[in-house]
Amino acid sequence: MGKIAPVEKTIEVDRDPQTAFEFFTTRFGDWWPKATHSVGADSHGIVPERVLMEPGVGGHIYEVLPDGREFIWGRITVWETGTRLVFSWQIDKPDEQATEVEVTFTRLESGRTRVQLTHRNWENDPRGSTLRDNYDEGWDPVVAAYADLAASA
Repeated sequence: MGKIAPVEKTIEVDRDPQTAFEFFTTRFGDWWPKATHSVGADSHGIVPERVLMEPGVGGHIYEVLPDGREFIWGRITVWETGTRLVFSWQIDKPDEQATEVEVTFTRLESGRTRVQLTHRNWENDPRGSTLRDNYDEGWDPVVAAYADLAASA
């Protein structure tokens, strides 16, 4: 399988990079659309009670169902507060099939922040091309939910 183009999503939020980063990480469960984008909802018909991102390198991203079951989505590999976040994305996959998500936070002259999400390494998964196409659309409501929280909080 050859190189598969990354999925890229870019938005601007009316926050400084530090606050934009905090909204993305510490308030992850407040904006993530868990009723439509979760293992519980997709595979079990159960909306997760919580979706969490543990801070710092090595922290996990995961969901918790009302019955206590947990599903790991990925692990933080880079945590540069206010500027950059990188994590593996391996929902229901072994480590070697994980893709990678990088989110950067760039201060603009207007005082706003450009938030760029890049989801790459689709070649790691045997279904990479299909998954890439699904995620290209799938990230849109996720990024929109984040932008809505950043605008309203």
